[in-house]
Amino acid sequence: MKNALILLAGGTGKRLNSKIPKQFLKIGNSNIIEYFLYNLDPKIFDIIVIAIDEKYKKKYSNSLKSKFHNHNIKFSKSGKTRQISSKNSLVYLKKFNPKKILIHDSARPLVSNKMIKKTLKLLDTNDSAIPFIESEDYIKTKNNYDLKNDRIFNIQTPQGFIYKKILKAHILNKDSNARDDSSLLEKNKTKIKMFKGEKYNIKITKKDDLIFFKKIQSKNFRHGIGYDIHKIDLTSKKKLILCGLKVNHKPLIGHSDADVGYHAICDSILGSLSLKDIGFYFSNKNPKWQNANSKIFMEFCYKKLKEKKFKIVNLDINFICESPNINKISYLMKNNISKILKISTKIISVKATTNEKIGLIGSGKAIAAEAIVQIVNE
Repeated sequence: MKNALILLAGGTGKRLNSKIPKQFLKIGNSNIIEYFLYNLDPKIFDIIVIAIDEKYKKKYSNSLKSKFHNHNIKFSKSGKTRQISSKNSLVYLKKFNPKKILIHDSARPLVSNKMIKKTLKLLDTNDSAIPFIESEDYIKTKNNYDLKNDRIFNIQTPQGFIYKKILKAHILNKDSNARDDSSLLEKNKTKIKMFKGEKYNIKITKKDDLIFFKKIQSKNFRHGIGYDIHKIDLTSKKKLILCGLKVNHKPLIGHSDADVGYHAICDSILGSLSLKDIGFYFSNKNPKWQNANSKIFMEFCYKKLKEKKFKIVNLDINFICESPNINKISYLMKNNISKILKISTKIISVKATTNEKIGLIGSGKAIAAEAIVQIVNE
């Protein structure tokens, strides 16, 4: 096993004065842990261990596993302190023996996939990778003693480690109340690799933090891209199908109806939701989908959007072909797309370009389509 993530979710949220821990507070349609997992690329980690109190495990474990089946989620017992929770999770992972481990506070739901990947990459040449933010404010102590802000660093998570190194540090340490995991390596005189984190990667601790998070969460935009190409069946007497529209043109060769327009749109939607491609859900090796109407695939993608509480903001489809003339029929395609995805034609663009007589497309032997979608949480 290569990469593992420990998500620390054992906090009580006392400083937020909440009846339930902050990580389980529902903001809109999802709680803070769900928000993080919705945005986490499922390809990054082989396993995710959530350190959680037994009381909340019973309440939320089935829901988390069901909603995030594309993540391999396990649970460990949280402790009275952050460090105990980390140690419990690290010990639990011994049977999986990951190479790299990231330890992250569940109260930091805004960390980007880019930063997570950077942390893992730094572990190729370092025993640790610890993100920080430099202070840009003028800082004073309560007794008016000035502090130089170039010496003040705000440490963030996820903190990355070579698994065996951080496990050993936890086992050797006798103090059960360390502020973070990197401090344990420092006690063992292990060199710490620091790198610049992200300003938006805030920790939700007090009410002001929660207000800020709500503002960010209310505008959670995501994007996806899709592409498909099929050869033209020059011997067939059937009609071409593009975005559900029958066109007076030679059809495309494919397992289903070979609708490159709908297929590209589907992959763009699935990509924006961090799901797998259309072939995973509708395999061309499954006879069930032979000659299937690609409207079925579109309806599946719309259902996924609704399940994850997202809606389409803009959809751009581009055909690459020598014929037919897409501009003359684009409005009919837009109408079909609009009905299935339940969006206005005003936010759909259908356009085309040629391939300048180059390759299969340029010689009139194939048609391709690409789609880009922007979605936002409802």
